[in-house]
Formats: sequence, structure tokens, C-alpha cells
Amino acid sequence: MKNPNWLSDDEQKFWRLLLAASRKVNHHIETVLQDDHNLTSAEFAVLVNLSESPEKEIRLRDLCNILNWDRSRASHQVSRMQKRGLLTKRRCIGDGRGVIIELTDEGDRRIRNAAPSHVESVRDVIFNNLDPDLLEPVSKFLRHILDQPVGLARN
Repeated sequence: MKNPNWLSDDEQKFWRLLLAASRKVNHHIETVLQDDHNLTSAEFAVLVNLSESPEKEIRLRDLCNILNWDRSRASHQVSRMQKRGLLTKRRCIGDGRGVIIELTDEGDRRIRNAAPSHVESVRDVIFNNLDPDLLEPVSKFLRHILDQPVGLARN
């Protein structure tokens, strides 16, 4: 096994700072959604994608790709949301294995009610603290992370 390329002190500080900031953002947004709208951030993510699709429906496999979720996680999330009346699911015509999920009136009502306070919570925790001159370089850095293939180099 190859010896690890340990992080320098500065890299370690940056890494821990990035993790702490990510946890703070996630906690703040989760708290607002849960306390004010009885929604989890995962439910909100699904509802956003459904509400933005032209027919208020989306194939489960496409949702998995958009949210970077595996099929099992998405299936369980969709089943829980269906029990809560936020969406419905049905088999895809012409594809016996395909599943279409569709926004219900209740799901639409919930996303419309939650969206204003969600955007305010994002503004509060992110944009009110971000120097506008840093928006593009930070965006470039984050896009670079997302564009990189994931995997450990193995010998």
C-alpha cells in the first residue's frame, strides 16, 4: 500500500474549516425547513425538482442523477413522501421497471409555502456573509470539485 500524502497544516485547517462551514449551513437550512414547514432538506430537494419540471413529474432515475442519490435512497425517500401525501408514484408506460413520481397538490402547496423562508435562510447563512467579489472564485472552486471524477488512486 502506498504511503498517504498527508495534509499539510494549512490544508488540514482548510479541510476542517470547509467541513465545519458545510455542517453549519446544512444544520441551519435543515432547522428552518423542519421547524417552520415540517420538511426535511431531502424532501425539499425532491419537491423543488418536481415543482420545476414541466409536468410536475420526473422519472425516479432522473431524480437520482440530479440529486446524486443511489436508487435505494431515492426509492425509500419517495415512499416516505408518498405516505405523507407529498407526491405519487406510478409505473412508467412502456418501461416496466421505470417509475414516475408526480407532485401532488399538497406537495405543491408545501413547496410554495417553504420556498420563501428557505431562500431567506440561504441568504442569511451564505450570501449575507459573502463578499460579492468572492462569488465567482468560490463558484469556480466548487465547480472544479464537482467536475472531478471521484475515486482513490490505488496501486
